Amino acid sequence: MARRFPLQQLLDLASDRVDAATQRLALLKQRWQAQEDKLNQLFAFQDEYRQRLADTLAQGVDMTRMRDFQVFLKKLELAIRQQRLEVQHAKFSWEECQVAWLEERRKLKTYDILRERHLRGETHRESRLEQRDQDEYARNISNRKRAYEDE
Repeated sequence: MARRFPLQQLLDLASDRVDAATQRLALLKQRWQAQEDKLNQLFAFQDEYRQRLADTLAQGVDMTRMRDFQVFLKKLELAIRQQRLEVQHAKFSWEECQVAWLEERRKLKTYDILRERHLRGETHRESRLEQRDQDEYARNISNRKRAYEDE
């Protein structure tokens, strides 16, 4: 009978850690994508607002309204800069998590290799035991046959 893999608890733990890291990696990827989507929305809004400004300037505009456009565009540029930082932060968090995930996968693969070696060793051990049992059985039959013939 095959003996239990002595590092099975560590293999199970490594597997759980890979699963958890995979889930965290997926979550961080979603957050990163959401931050990029927000940034793209801000760019689209900025383009739309600049087009409104150009259309309004073509029709003529008073100074107060012109100043309002400029103030709003500056606020929008500030929001874009802040959102770029959010995107960079989300990307950095994902990259850090990816490194941790790769490390957890490496550990799991190491335990898998050890388990495979253990299984091969157990198969070899069982084959040797079975061969020994068969040899002993054949010897017993041969001894009985010889003993019977000697009688």
